[in-house]
Amino acid sequence: MVNPAIINLEIETSLSDSFSIERLTSSTFPLNHFFRVSFNQFIFLEKGRGTIQIDGADYTVAANSLILLAKNQVYSFSRTTDFAGYSLCFGDCFWDKTPVSANNCKAALFNDITANQHIQLSLKDRSSLSGLFEDTFTEYEAAPYVNKGDVLAAFLKILMIKIANINSLLLKVNGQQDDKIYHDFITLLEHQYEISHDVTYFAEKLHISARKLTELCRKYAGKGAKDIIQDHLIAEAKRSLQFSSGSIKEIAFKLNFSPYQFSHFFKKNTSLSPESYRKQTVEIDM
Repeated sequence: MVNPAIINLEIETSLSDSFSIERLTSSTFPLNHFFRVSFNQFIFLEKGRGTIQIDGADYTVAANSLILLAKNQVYSFSRTTDFAGYSLCFGDCFWDKTPVSANNCKAALFNDITANQHIQLSLKDRSSLSGLFEDTFTEYEAAPYVNKGDVLAAFLKILMIKIANINSLLLKVNGQQDDKIYHDFITLLEHQYEISHDVTYFAEKLHISARKLTELCRKYAGKGAKDIIQDHLIAEAKRSLQFSSGSIKEIAFKLNFSPYQFSHFFKKNTSLSPESYRKQTVEIDM
């Protein structure tokens, strides 16, 4: 979980041209600084190791890792060692420059972001992506010229298609049916967490038992279905408390809780009441 006591939360501002790419070093990401991204982002780690927390979930990343971050996600690095690679960010208005033929690939990766948050690449795929990121970076650093944005958009399209295909093949290798059910659960949760918080509800929608769903979640996420549902609810609750002006009561109803249930649930999982959490985040932003 994102620690509410962290006093150095930084909200990243939109890029002036909605596109940026930079080389990574161990100092690229200040440790224990929380960022809320206002764009989509690829973090491609060619070498090094680190630990990143994304919306309360921890990921250990190593060489040949690809991290995907979607708009409004909150992340922080707690450890980085010998980082080398690239960070590429793009906004929706820049993505509009890319041909529509790549839209399905973007949707497959970013609409189900928690399922695709961390992709471990093969050496072959790592080599292929490394060249593409290098070419994109070189073009980005080149002196301005007419239609430079269109060229960068073309590179982004190629990267998106390539990454989507790599991810698709990995899903097949790792167990096509079970993997699909798990990712369908994550997608279903993202769209229906306001309807039900019950594991059985989601299992029935997926036409499997609650026990089977829990087993799949432990296999792919290292935690049970109930924990994943609760983590998602806490992440949504924190976002609403921090970045919306809705009352505690309104947020509770939006998340399908009574005000009392919401306060009890939130405090049980964060050790803070919703009011206290909101007050601390307001003080941080000040």
